[in-house]
Amino acid sequence: MNNKDFLHDYKPVDVSKEVGLVWSIANSLRGAYTSDKYKDVIIPMIIIRRFECALEAKKDLVVAKFESNPNTPAAILNQVSGFPFYNTSKFNLKNLLNDSDNIASNLESYIEGFSANIQTILNSLEFTGEIKKMDKANRIYGVIKKFSELNLYTDNIDSMKMGYIFEDIIRRFSENAEAGDHYTPREVIRLMANVLLAEGCDDLLTDEGKVATVLDAACGSGGMLSTANEFLKYYNPNIDVRLFGQEIIPESYAICLADMMIKGQDTKNIIGGEAGNTLK
Repeated sequence: MNNKDFLHDYKPVDVSKEVGLVWSIANSLRGAYTSDKYKDVIIPMIIIRRFECALEAKKDLVVAKFESNPNTPAAILNQVSGFPFYNTSKFNLKNLLNDSDNIASNLESYIEGFSANIQTILNSLEFTGEIKKMDKANRIYGVIKKFSELNLYTDNIDSMKMGYIFEDIIRRFSENAEAGDHYTPREVIRLMANVLLAEGCDDLLTDEGKVATVLDAACGSGGMLSTANEFLKYYNPNIDVRLFGQEIIPESYAICLADMMIKGQDTKNIIGGEAGNTLK
């Protein structure tokens, strides 16, 4: 290795403010939901808001391109959006509030405007059913309003900080989880990556054109994959890192995909649901 030190070149990330805001939104579901079910709303909504913030700068261009030709290929719309996903709906969380009588159906329409890869994530969380439940319990307007004000823009919260936010929120929702269903702190992951590549890996960290494949067979929200990728590119910016993961828990799998997509990473080798059950 060279003189750079990945393990110590690190600044702690404080996400208490952002997590506190999300938790306050979760508490507004009290009565309509039991606390162990808050995640059924909060996880999909935070993913939607994160995607919305990422897409906002070029959203109007994507909508205009789609309306000029509804058969525009997905690859073109991705190019316009600047991400491997897009949304063709005129709705966003803020303007959904302008029509409170139809807010539930309009939210469903907004979600349908996302590209197929995003809809796959949200469908895996069965969010449509939660929209109807929130609407019936008279909670949907307040939840959408609060999320529309949540600053999850990429220039304010980078991917690393967003990863911490996701994992802290899941941890709070999983305090009574079965043994083993926990999220490894990023500081520990950095140490693990350092130990894993401490010996016999000089070619990965120095040679140009190297390809490194990384597998996490219980990848959770993708923290280990993300950190391993950062570690390798920290020492060797030209390395081609290919990430593979399996995750059975739907919420964790959805967050892993969302985080990787916003980073522009390839998610085709991240497998979820029963197909992601490593023990089977």
